[in-house]
Amino acid sequence: MFNILANEFRSLFKNRCSTILILFGIPILYTTLFGFLYSSNVVKNIPLAIYDQDQTASSRALAQAFADSERYNIIAQVTSQESLEQSLANNNAMATLVIPENFSRDIKLSQAANVLMETNATNLMFANNVISTSQEIIQTFAAAAGQKLLEGVNQPPAQALKTVAPVRLGLRIINNPTASYSNFVLVGLSVNGLQIAMFMVSCTLLTAEYAHLSRRRKLSAPAIIIGKLLPCWLMSILSYLAFIGILISCFGIPMRGSMLELLLIGSAFTFAITNLGLFISAIAPNVLSVMQNAAIYIMSSFLCCGYSWPQFAMNSIGKIYAATLPITYAAITIRDILLAAYAPDLFRNTLILFIFGGVFCLLAILSFSWRRQKYASECQEGLT
Repeated sequence: MFNILANEFRSLFKNRCSTILILFGIPILYTTLFGFLYSSNVVKNIPLAIYDQDQTASSRALAQAFADSERYNIIAQVTSQESLEQSLANNNAMATLVIPENFSRDIKLSQAANVLMETNATNLMFANNVISTSQEIIQTFAAAAGQKLLEGVNQPPAQALKTVAPVRLGLRIINNPTASYSNFVLVGLSVNGLQIAMFMVSCTLLTAEYAHLSRRRKLSAPAIIIGKLLPCWLMSILSYLAFIGILISCFGIPMRGSMLELLLIGSAFTFAITNLGLFISAIAPNVLSVMQNAAIYIMSSFLCCGYSWPQFAMNSIGKIYAATLPITYAAITIRDILLAAYAPDLFRNTLILFIFGGVFCLLAILSFSWRRQKYASECQEGLT
């Protein structure tokens, strides 16, 4: 028994550097990365646009109450309903506050002064925060306003506080009005599943090519790379369309946007991932190394891309890392097209993904060409 254990430990640590790196380095890396990413504990700085139709001391005090909260970042004080809706549609604001006309007058007359909070619920992480924190802020403001009002007619503070709270909050949830968790998370998990499948295929496409130099020496490196790229890319697009169809037909995910827009962003995403996989395959020494590198990337990419934990709540390290991930530019865009019918960054993100894929395609060609020449030289030296 002890001999078997000793042999297994010796075998496990035969290659000490890689074993120690995997067993200790990766957990520490992930703990540090996600620790920094989620260090704020709660979603803060939710972009908020305010439409103050009353423009009185009371309405400005309510707006200031939201500005004073660390949960909100006032990005605009708009002057029309159209501007308010536009800021929400463009994802400049994730929530809006409408303070109606006669807000101050209604408070003074002890009538119900209704304010409206509207939130984008494609991401439930901040939508739930908006619902809970806005109610707290409104309740605090209403209690203070009601107490001050009744103190003015000589009621004791305790009695005044219990008597009236003259501000009511209305909530409007858009894009995911039922606050469905499946609508929120299922799209992203499906995109990540496609990413995993594509890596498992594309990251192994070139590892065997170095052994076929004598058979394919007449083919140029670009010809081999393009020959590997196109079939994998086209099949990945078909896989993408298949899971979109399943989401819509089998799981009730709404399809409010354009199928052509979904095809556009899906084509760009699959192009970027396929070329990234080809590049990894071109530089990796073997299939095992490829799978290890792919696993490290895939595990972190979905959690860091901003799909669930929004980028505006990340620290600078998280934002920089998210900007390097292709899924950052695809998953949220696909969800917006499906749920909101409009993705404001569609064309920008599509362009970024095609550029990303083009750069890694070029790097794959250069890396493969260099390694093939080096491998051919080593084989020639071995024969002589």
